[in-house]
Amino acid sequence: MNLTDYTKERILEDVPKLQYLYKLKGVTRYDLPRPDTDSTESVAEHLYGMQLLAQYFLPLEDKDNKLNRARVYELITVHDLDEIETGDYVSYIKTDAHRRESEAAIPEVLSHLPAHIKDSVSNLVFEYEAQETPEAQFAKAIDKIEPLIQIFNEKGRGLMKRNKCSKEDSLRVKAPYIEHFPYIKMFALVVHQELIDGDYYWSEA
Repeated sequence: MNLTDYTKERILEDVPKLQYLYKLKGVTRYDLPRPDTDSTESVAEHLYGMQLLAQYFLPLEDKDNKLNRARVYELITVHDLDEIETGDYVSYIKTDAHRRESEAAIPEVLSHLPAHIKDSVSNLVFEYEAQETPEAQFAKAIDKIEPLIQIFNEKGRGLMKRNKCSKEDSLRVKAPYIEHFPYIKMFALVVHQELIDGDYYWSEA
């Protein structure tokens, strides 16, 4: 598909198809229920969403198969391991202190890993943090837009208002990472505008 064919209409046609796959995030195991009113998700469920979006965008952004796709999926799997120790920080309110805490948590997390995977996971974690490889940059772009699918519903609308996420906050944390991925950028901007038009974002007014 050429970028000229990747229209607003095509994107909005694909969003509910992706959201259908997102339903798996809410399918609980061991016959234990999760209330329909619950708008939370685990970090692992976020990683699942990223894996789906990577599958969606790789054929668009990487038509010549230059990216190491297995590496992309590995980076996605480990990129939030520090949150085992720190918990999740909302990106638009993350401070330098939060970032230092995340960095300090990485050695602790790595110390708990089985010996035969410690080096490989460590390499992946630091590759993602360095953002020097195209695979790490692609994974980061996916990380930034994944919440757009997660919150594009009534539960998400309430969550955005409760967390006081403005349209400026949302775009600010995404813009630097999606700039060099035209399909991801177009997708993000189209969905972002739909969220604006649908009164999803918090505003002081």
